[in-house]
Amino acid sequence: MANDNIKYTTVEQQIQKLLNQNLILNDVEYASKSLHLYGYSNLIKSYREPYVITSGKSKVYRSGVSFEQVCSLYILDKNLRNAVMAAMLDLEEHIKEATADVVAKSFGPHQEQYLSYKNYRNKRKRKKRFTLPGILDTMNETLTTDKNPIYHYKTEHGIVPPWILFKSIYFSTIVNFIDLFKSTELDELVHLLYNGNKLNLSDEALRKLLLDTLYVCLEYRNASAHGGRIYNYNCHFKVRYAEIFSSDLSSKSRGFNQLLFLLSLLKYQAPLQRLNDVLRRELSRHCSRFPQDVTYLGQILNINIVTKDVVYISNTSNKYHATPHCSGIKRAKELSLEEAENKGYIPCKRCSYNGPPRK
Repeated sequence: MANDNIKYTTVEQQIQKLLNQNLILNDVEYASKSLHLYGYSNLIKSYREPYVITSGKSKVYRSGVSFEQVCSLYILDKNLRNAVMAAMLDLEEHIKEATADVVAKSFGPHQEQYLSYKNYRNKRKRKKRFTLPGILDTMNETLTTDKNPIYHYKTEHGIVPPWILFKSIYFSTIVNFIDLFKSTELDELVHLLYNGNKLNLSDEALRKLLLDTLYVCLEYRNASAHGGRIYNYNCHFKVRYAEIFSSDLSSKSRGFNQLLFLLSLLKYQAPLQRLNDVLRRELSRHCSRFPQDVTYLGQILNINIVTKDVVYISNTSNKYHATPHCSGIKRAKELSLEEAENKGYIPCKRCSYNGPPRK
């Protein structure tokens, strides 16, 4: 058995360890509060990678790296992860509604109609529960619940239409269910979700695009739900770019940019808009304070970063903030650093320190 070398340490001991590893702590009180709030493993071990070098058996921080820089990257990723989760839930609702519309139109709204085995294809799947018998079993088991709205429809109307049933079905089950559609229903679905003429893609290409997009989105949803890092996440699922677009789109095939690109092709743009808004805000906040991270984040996210000094103010204080939620402020207003300083605002010591660097 390996020696147990994991020991409990206090926040004070953690701070001393970071100092010994050459990490700059501009505000020990802020570092202490952050470690208490987020935890050493979540904050330091998960986000120190771009800032450390290995010296012998030990890790030391690169010259000039501060605790605030590591913490800011953590906040960036946390907010991006929350945005991904919200965007995927929004997309999931949209996909379920469209899927329910297609199967009800093709087979009828009664569960015995749209859950008939003959309506779909069975494909070999890595997990048995995602085969056609497994999915139909899952859906039929869900029909036996005593929870509303399924129970209400079953007892009051005698049927549970797909737009009611699918609300209680996991997104992974719905995605694998769509993968078992016959071409007629799959074509109906892609025409609801995409503008084929605008994209100039064949129905066959649209089918592949939809399925690949759903599996990529499912991966990001699961990574977000389990608290994984998102900013440097690379999808394991391989999109069939050459088969779909008949061209080289390798620049879109990695990093967060892949998710943004796939979402940009859908008719429904709300999930994309949510992600773009949060990503723009977080990159502006972080890179304005730590411009040395622009190149690294641009390469990892696979996007071109244009920095802008953005800060946040409220009507109840003369301070500007690096984050719109600092100190519990409400209804924060976004404006440029230059405009804030011209109006007499000063940096918040808690989140801004000296504010974003002047260019």
